[in-house]
Amino acid sequence: MQQADVLFGGNGVGQALEYARGYKKVYFRPNPGNAGDALINVGFYSCAERCGLEYVEITADFDYSCLGSEDLVILSGGGNIVPYWEAGSELLMELTKYQFPLLLMPQSVEGREEILRLLRPKDILLLREEYSFEYAKSLGLECSVGLDHDLAFSVNAEDILKSFKLPPLRGRNIRKMLYILFHFLRSRFFGDLKALRTDRESRFPGKKRKINDVSSLAKFGTVSKELNYCSSYWMLKILSWYKVIETDRLHVFVACSLLGKQVVLHSNSYHKIKGVYNYSISGFAERAEKVVFVG
Repeated sequence: MQQADVLFGGNGVGQALEYARGYKKVYFRPNPGNAGDALINVGFYSCAERCGLEYVEITADFDYSCLGSEDLVILSGGGNIVPYWEAGSELLMELTKYQFPLLLMPQSVEGREEILRLLRPKDILLLREEYSFEYAKSLGLECSVGLDHDLAFSVNAEDILKSFKLPPLRGRNIRKMLYILFHFLRSRFFGDLKALRTDRESRFPGKKRKINDVSSLAKFGTVSKELNYCSSYWMLKILSWYKVIETDRLHVFVACSLLGKQVVLHSNSYHKIKGVYNYSISGFAERAEKVVFVG
């Protein structure tokens, strides 16, 4: 793939995965993180299955030195190449030292120009909203740049919820399951939930309850396909019990959209929620009518 504008048509994921089929071997590194990251990873599994892409799933301790220029490494989407977090930038610094090309699934980016400039002509960077897309284009990066929807929109929530997923039963997970039981009981009496983030990306005033931070509560692991489906299942399950959800969590919002729930949506500390809302929600009447975007 030589020209960046090959991917500019809004079907960047589909085109990029078809392009990936030309490599000798394809590797996928799932996003580490919370249940929102798990939902993104499940979105990749869905897209790969639809296009018949064969891949090897790898973990954080994988030895990349065994790969060559005929191999491709796919990194799951997300919001890790921003000033608020270090892991995504550190990963790119490491992986761009090797010969194999990278395919970055739809991202939000802000700042980190020095990291983005490490991407090479053989790499592909997909963005999930127009703020990040225009920023990446303005840098004149050597890699191909494209635009497409967040991978989590590719998830079929009904299919996920049909299959009960029990997390590994150890201390922390047992406590989380008790908190999830609390939500089940609470939802019998209250139809609304304030599922607000409790980390550095929050700009929502006042004290937030960690038990309501659903992305964190349903975090049962992201290092394997099985755990990604488990985390996604429980996040979707909790949200399915409520009628109206107020949130500044991007993937709580996306999960609610998949479930057809009413959402009161707030921005986080940078443009990703506003950007995804504008690109993936506001132009689709069936989705937009269920979202009140406060800003």
